[in-house]
Amino acid sequence: MISLRALSALAALLFLAGCGGAGTFASFAVKGGERQAMICRPKGKGPFPAVVYNHGSVVDGHGVDGAAEIGYDLSGICAAFAKEGYIAFLPIREPYPMGRQWKNYRDRYKGIVARAIDHVRSRPDVDSSRVALVGFSMGGLSSLMAAPGRGDLRGIALLAPAFGRGRFREGMARAGEIQAPVLLMIEAHDELRVIHRGVKGLEAALRGADKEVRLIRYDRGGGHQLFWTVDYYWKDLADFLKEKLR
Repeated sequence: MISLRALSALAALLFLAGCGGAGTFASFAVKGGERQAMICRPKGKGPFPAVVYNHGSVVDGHGVDGAAEIGYDLSGICAAFAKEGYIAFLPIREPYPMGRQWKNYRDRYKGIVARAIDHVRSRPDVDSSRVALVGFSMGGLSSLMAAPGRGDLRGIALLAPAFGRGRFREGMARAGEIQAPVLLMIEAHDELRVIHRGVKGLEAALRGADKEVRLIRYDRGGGHQLFWTVDYYWKDLADFLKEKLR
């Protein structure tokens, strides 16, 4: 009998196969070296709008393959962006799995996100005027830290952004410098209670700075791991991206 995990992996491969040149890896330059990124591309010639997606810290700790084994479907998320018509660029922050140190925010993460955005905007198959930033958990915190002052983003979506031992407050303090509309998403049963306080505080800071922000708080189950896969929240994210990148 084929296991559920094997069936899920097969489904992801079939999904990727139907999305043009999806699921490839390429290098991009960062300060002091290079990083790898997963890239998924729609069918056609482009130029296409693009999404830079920053993954959760489970990938920092276990690597792409190790994270997939415990349920974090980075390939499926990548392919889903491509299916929506976007070039998806998913920078892998750590070159090697970090083990037990994976939950810590590092200052270099902000720079990696910034370089990823710059790299995507320079690609000939990308419409550089239509780029959005999406991040989950540690990727959400990294996105928040990189976003202030950038006028080249059309939208920012932060999915249950990590608090990062208080580093979230630094990004929140610069909310007035964020120029793109922001979508905040969280599930009511997220076990990381500090994230709830952070999201509420960021919403208030953005509204106080007269920024465009929308908070969606789900109450349908899934907790923090809701965003590990393409799940019921996806339609709201896709609608936001369609509106901002049209």
